[in-house]
Amino acid sequence: MTNQINTDLQFPLGSDNIRLLAEIGLMAATSGHVEIANQLFDGLSFLRPTKPFPYVGKAVALMHVGMLDDAIAELISAVSKVEDDHEQIWIYLGLAYQRRGYLSTARKIFHLLIESGDLSKIDEQLVKSISKNDPLF
Repeated sequence: MTNQINTDLQFPLGSDNIRLLAEIGLMAATSGHVEIANQLFDGLSFLRPTKPFPYVGKAVALMHVGMLDDAIAELISAVSKVEDDHEQIWIYLGLAYQRRGYLSTARKIFHLLIESGDLSKIDEQLVKSISKNDPLF
């Protein structure tokens, strides 16, 4: 019984609810409600502070409205908070740098990601898709 209480306090929302909130956050961001998206992702980062998705979601929301420097800062900060699965953070950091015009930095990130061999096939395709417009990649 004690373990159940501790688990409920530690994870007040189940994975399905967390996923739904993340989807709502992305929908809010893409429809121009960035402040709502930021609040949702801040709440998710409180609930899952060592997972990459709240930080990536917030960065995507910021990128959607052109706040690239803020997105970059969010992702750089996330690297030290997330326990594993850093690949998503680095993919979106590369994208933010690319959109900001820091093509050399973005290229380096994308090359390191591809060469690491740590990407899933889907993530590898994403990186290649993001990089396809870069003639030097």
